[in-house]
Amino acid sequence: MDGVGGIPGSSDGTATAPTTADAVSASVACARALGLPADNPEVIAEGYSVRVRLRPAAVVTRVVTVGRALRPEPLPWLQREVAVAQFLASSGLPVVAPWEDPGPHIAEGLEVSLWQWAEHDSGTVTAADFGAMLGQLHTALVHYPGDLPTLVGPLTDIATAQKVSSDPTLHRAAAELLPLALSWPRRPLHGDAHTGNVLMTPTGPHWTDFEDVCVGPVEWDMASMTITEDAVSAYPGTIDRTRLADCRDLRRLQILASLLVGNYDDPALYDTLVSHLDKRSDPDAR
Repeated sequence: MDGVGGIPGSSDGTATAPTTADAVSASVACARALGLPADNPEVIAEGYSVRVRLRPAAVVTRVVTVGRALRPEPLPWLQREVAVAQFLASSGLPVVAPWEDPGPHIAEGLEVSLWQWAEHDSGTVTAADFGAMLGQLHTALVHYPGDLPTLVGPLTDIATAQKVSSDPTLHRAAAELLPLALSWPRRPLHGDAHTGNVLMTPTGPHWTDFEDVCVGPVEWDMASMTITEDAVSAYPGTIDRTRLADCRDLRRLQILASLLVGNYDDPALYDTLVSHLDKRSDPDAR
């Protein structure tokens, strides 16, 4: 999710998230059980989850770590991610594809999914390409045959935060935005569409990270703070601008929930989020 890189555990001290070392150990154990060589595992990403390249195999694992503070049962999320990515890869859409036996598997008590390694660089997709790619993705997802939950990322994260935080902006904005979100149109979405979830590979940009796949309005997939007006304009479908503004506020509320659940110290980000969300209850400030 954009806005927050890594949240170091639960704020109430009742649960300890798996560490990066735990994720590496589980990844190696999973690889050995599947007959994959993993003599030189390399951590290539850390955040809500840890990704480990199983060198010398061209396979990458994903293990949810600090993300459990918001989503304590990651298995169904990883199952949906694998199923949707398999469907899209078989449809010919440019996605980072699951490995031949992706799981999710259980190793050392942790859920481990496996993915094909995709060579990529640090470049970022252009706004025009992102908007066009998002249109193609939505067209392909229309045909996905499985059931998907409604806006599962924001609704889950916000509900978790409401249980552990008394923050007034969180509860006031949730009371307004959650019923509104449940009234929106529903169609299959990426769920966490932002430029950081597009890898620049030698064969072109590829989608990745479908953990938040869900149903909801197309505007939710444009709510990330990384998506510019040029990207929105490049989207080939119709956009409801009022709903887009509301989706962006729901995104802000989701990020606020993440800050409140974890011990993530970013007063400037907190103040910015609260300032935007509090304007919803002050018509003169809009």
